[in-house]
Amino acid sequence: MKVKNQIAIGIVCIFLGIILALQYKVFQDSLVGGDSLFKKQTDLTNELFALKEEKETLITELDDARATLTEIEESASKDNAIIKNLTDTVHEYEILAGMTEVSGEGIIITIDNPPMDQSSLSDVNIVNEYEEIVKLVNDLNAAGAEAISINEQRIIALSEIRAAGTSINVNFVPQTTPFVIKAIGKKSALEGALTFRYGQVTILREASLLVDVKTVDEVIIPRYHGLVNFQYVKTVEDE
Repeated sequence: MKVKNQIAIGIVCIFLGIILALQYKVFQDSLVGGDSLFKKQTDLTNELFALKEEKETLITELDDARATLTEIEESASKDNAIIKNLTDTVHEYEILAGMTEVSGEGIIITIDNPPMDQSSLSDVNIVNEYEEIVKLVNDLNAAGAEAISINEQRIIALSEIRAAGTSINVNFVPQTTPFVIKAIGKKSALEGALTFRYGQVTILREASLLVDVKTVDEVIIPRYHGLVNFQYVKTVEDE
């Protein structure tokens, strides 16, 4: 019996040894894979920062080039009425398309999540109400807003506002709270379109979000910094 017991114990020990060896190998593999994933994540993060810096540099260069072009156009238009009319028309279309920085009287709306220490409101998040943000922008447009931005992202005809994970994308750029929405237009009309009894400000506040509305004599809205490439749209030639 003692021999049988010793054999049984020996077999159990062998199995335990195999299991421990396998677990150790899996653990080592996970460490190696973890290091690889961490390195990949670090590389991607560094690449993202580099691309952001490059983008900022290119935007600055583009702004400088636009300023130089404006000076040339203004200089040429002084001596030629036709060029001046064409330059004014182009400038109007640039404003309409959101391709130039603008200023004027308007409204500033700041929307934020409630403080984190309010445990009863832990599920409240502006991301869950992004559709109400879209409606708010629509209401501003309906009230005669001539230019709108969200967190310094100019809203144009091709802009998108949608939930993307834990953030809201505006012009494909993730945005975090607080959301600062600026609009240029008749400030009393813009304010009235949002703050009436059943307006979007009421809806957002009822969702426990913090909303501040302020009318101002001057608000500055940046130009659209993205690229607009038309691949399918073509002008219709008159017969």
